[in-house]
Amino acid sequence: MKKYFALLLALCMIFVLCACGAAETTAPAEDSADTAAADVSYVMLDEPISTEQYGIGFKKGNEELRDAVLAGVYQLFKDGTMEEIAAKPDYDLVDMICLDEADAIEFDMDSASPEMKARATLIVGFDAEYPPYGYKDEKTGEYTGFDLEMAEAVCEIYGWELKKQPIDWDSKDMELESGSIDCIWNGFTMTGREENYTWSDAYIDNSIVMLTRSDTGIETLADLKGKNVVTQAGSSALTALTEGDATDLADTFASLEQTPDYNSAVLGLDSGLYDAVAIDIGVAQYYLNGGKAE
Repeated sequence: MKKYFALLLALCMIFVLCACGAAETTAPAEDSADTAAADVSYVMLDEPISTEQYGIGFKKGNEELRDAVLAGVYQLFKDGTMEEIAAKPDYDLVDMICLDEADAIEFDMDSASPEMKARATLIVGFDAEYPPYGYKDEKTGEYTGFDLEMAEAVCEIYGWELKKQPIDWDSKDMELESGSIDCIWNGFTMTGREENYTWSDAYIDNSIVMLTRSDTGIETLADLKGKNVVTQAGSSALTALTEGDATDLADTFASLEQTPDYNSAVLGLDSGLYDAVAIDIGVAQYYLNGGKAE
């Protein structure tokens, strides 16, 4: 009987030791993956490659809608709502606001056209992968961002319903011309496009910068020589590198790639596929402040 109990005890101890060993070999692998994801951090190079301004773009000739929306924007600027939205930690855009109260306009709805008086909605076209201006909040599943919050606040002034319409950025002109959207309000660069749209006043000063991982050793624009750089297709960053002031810089790259959106570009940066992303400074700040590409 004693031998039976001794054998049973030995078997139990072996089972416990095996179970502990399995736990010890599995847990570190999970911890390692979590650590690898958490270790991705970014650096923004100090020197911008280009500077520009953002505005709200309307179909050419649509001055009445432009004036109504712009008057609403100025109202939000004057009463502090715009700064309050811009100051949110996820946006951090206060220092980039460039409106001047002296340029403010007002809009008299009583004198508006019948079409304007009958308007019930504002359809805003935006790139859904463009934080902090327009993107999907992973926690709520809702589209949000600085520009979309501003659009919502303008709609409240006039009693309109805001319709948030994600678009393929390369198709933005077709969307606007067809009437499927009323305006493009999404960190939309005016510089170089002044004659292509009916524009609001500029409301954000923007710079194109280089974002890289903190472990690349890239500290200056000169360090990008021989590196793989990526940017968003159809973006002002791409224009700066292929047609603008930064073409000489682009000539030093090993490659200049394009992705459909900045989220994909940053995912490629995270994985090591690219060494740097040419990106708008507000978007770069989103990632520097803890935002993650999904």
